[in-house]
Amino acid sequence: MRTVLVSAMTALGLACLPPVAAHGVTRQGGQAGESAPEWRLTRVNTLPGDDVLNDVTALGNGSVWAAGHRVVNGRQRGLVEWFDGGSWKVIPGSPPYELTAVTAGSNRDVWVFGPGKAARWNGRGWTTASLGSGFSATDADGTGAKDVWAVAESSASARHWTGSSWKSVRLPARAAAVDAYKAGDVWAAGAKGDRPAIMRWNGRSWALVPTPAIKLPAPDATAVLNDIAVVSPGNVWAVGGVTWEGADDEGDDVTYSRTLVMRWNGRSWTASVGTANAQPYTEVEPDGKGGMWVVQGNWNSTLWHVMGSAWRSTPLPRKAGTDAALFSIARRPGTATLWGAGFTVPQGDPDDPSANGTFWRTR
Repeated sequence: MRTVLVSAMTALGLACLPPVAAHGVTRQGGQAGESAPEWRLTRVNTLPGDDVLNDVTALGNGSVWAAGHRVVNGRQRGLVEWFDGGSWKVIPGSPPYELTAVTAGSNRDVWVFGPGKAARWNGRGWTTASLGSGFSATDADGTGAKDVWAVAESSASARHWTGSSWKSVRLPARAAAVDAYKAGDVWAAGAKGDRPAIMRWNGRSWALVPTPAIKLPAPDATAVLNDIAVVSPGNVWAVGGVTWEGADDEGDDVTYSRTLVMRWNGRSWTASVGTANAQPYTEVEPDGKGGMWVVQGNWNSTLWHVMGSAWRSTPLPRKAGTDAALFSIARRPGTATLWGAGFTVPQGDPDDPSANGTFWRTR
């Protein structure tokens, strides 16, 4: 699952944006608005000050870990929350900086990531490691205590935890997201120049995966993959968007965008760019029943459930009078339960526009 860095001020500023439109989505069958398996609002934090959750991960035992930040009395520090299957806890002593990614092998082996740093929770306390001042992780995943990967959207290198230290490993392109299918078989997605890129680790080095060329809708258009999900070696999904600058009928500058999906079936890739202006896809995750969940846009997101060739949409649930941002989704292994994390804020311009970290899950 790919994470999004959002500061407290940016989070509040997002409340001014219009809801995401679900039209213009590339889909093969199905209609927008058809019923889909329901998501529900599970928890809205009531912590003092502002708090935002940037990433979430789920373990097979039912535990859920989420990371982000909180601001109290003008001071920001990291926020790590843990659901042990019965109740929620705020982990004490979180690192004093924005946390943008989290991955966990167990409740005593949890990594969180911030600007240039990684911190590990062992069930009792934190230890911190440097990843380099220019590296700010946007996603992380691992196959075990001695095999954890972190990528940064702005960097053509990854960081690899080998069990004793973090190593810098060259990538053939910039990677925004990583999915560790198994040891020696790790995938990443992002961009190389203005084109989407998918990369694969074979246990020794990273290499670009050949993918079909896509036709960009404008000379200055840029295509980026935001997330990748490896269901099996014969079933890989990567999602993102295409953006470019233009002008509307009045001559005002406008940023246009379209959706982007790339799928591997074990024999060949298909690539599809949406035909109408629409928010990019930001997250993709298997549903545990042979289908996929795809998130469109961060702000008041649309959730798309994909089964076969049918795409069916459902809005992100939220309380009346609030707007919501969904930044990350993760499936509990071995189940059809997915969790989502982000934040909610009051609509409009209230006197107290505090952001509250928020969790969603499928029924």
